[in-house]
Amino acid sequence: MHRKPSHAVALSGLLGISSILSGTPAFAAPPATEEVLGVMGMDKEQIAELAQGQPVAYALTEGRDDEIAAGIAWLLPAPSIKVAEHLRQENPDPLDVDVTGYGLLKEHGGPISLAPIVLSREEIETLSAAEPGDAFNLSAAEIDSLKTLKQNAKFFEGRLLQHYREILFRRFEAYRRQGISAIAPYVREEGPDSKPSLELRQAANASPILNRYLPALHKAWRDYPKPLPAGADEAFPWVEKKVENRPAVILRHRISMDWNGGVLVLTREFYAPHSYNSSQWITGCLPYHNGTVVFQQVRSYTDQVAGIASDVKHIIGRKLLKDKMLKSYKRLCAVVDQCR
Repeated sequence: MHRKPSHAVALSGLLGISSILSGTPAFAAPPATEEVLGVMGMDKEQIAELAQGQPVAYALTEGRDDEIAAGIAWLLPAPSIKVAEHLRQENPDPLDVDVTGYGLLKEHGGPISLAPIVLSREEIETLSAAEPGDAFNLSAAEIDSLKTLKQNAKFFEGRLLQHYREILFRRFEAYRRQGISAIAPYVREEGPDSKPSLELRQAANASPILNRYLPALHKAWRDYPKPLPAGADEAFPWVEKKVENRPAVILRHRISMDWNGGVLVLTREFYAPHSYNSSQWITGCLPYHNGTVVFQQVRSYTDQVAGIASDVKHIIGRKLLKDKMLKSYKRLCAVVDQCR
């Protein structure tokens, strides 16, 4: 006698059809850590080196002549739950170094959320004399607004600092509402304007780990401000730090999400005041060999490595980037306090 299929049978049938259509199992097993590291660009020898407890740096393909990219991974004898707790920290980033000030930007906080920022007299003078170029990363409209401010009979240094905070907050507002496409270009004295919007879109598209394992997060990251997937948390930190011996106030967008027994953190620097244009970090940790493997990939964009002698400049730039990443490793070791 013909019997109606039960709900359980019907559901399993639908899931089976779904897996056939998508070409993947309906309930795919989480990827092994070795597989993830391989997808990120590490070879078998580099993965084997992790067991020695020292950081392993590796190369990443660079898609632009103004891009510097590198990856690093290391194994900590600490449980992933403890390491992930530290990596989720919103501000300051536990892998960041040389931070002298920090805070969080809120959509309705206004420029007052940047009130702790204070520029030295030298930086104030540089800002007040801003012209197209790389002394300060500013748009043409921002430079014009500074010139207009200086022409005001009531101009004084405190008003200039206040105006700079307003410029930073407006950049945050534009990014928050329209994503990377709304990042105003930096006007240059010679050659084309620098466009962080194009740099960061290239960086977002150059992440095989997101593309392969977390397509919904990848789409939200690339097309922000589209809604984030369930379980993803975001924040907008600002940090003040020394960059090439100058103070720099940097605006960031940060998304964290639990994944595969660990955590994945995406960080986008959508404004830097000088020395480089923008950068993207992908940081995460996964359980591995009775401990935790921590990984970081950085893509940074700077006009300083383009043009004449670009190959030599890239070699120097990669070395500086790897040195910075090694400092990040040592910082996390000190925070977790369980390094070999």
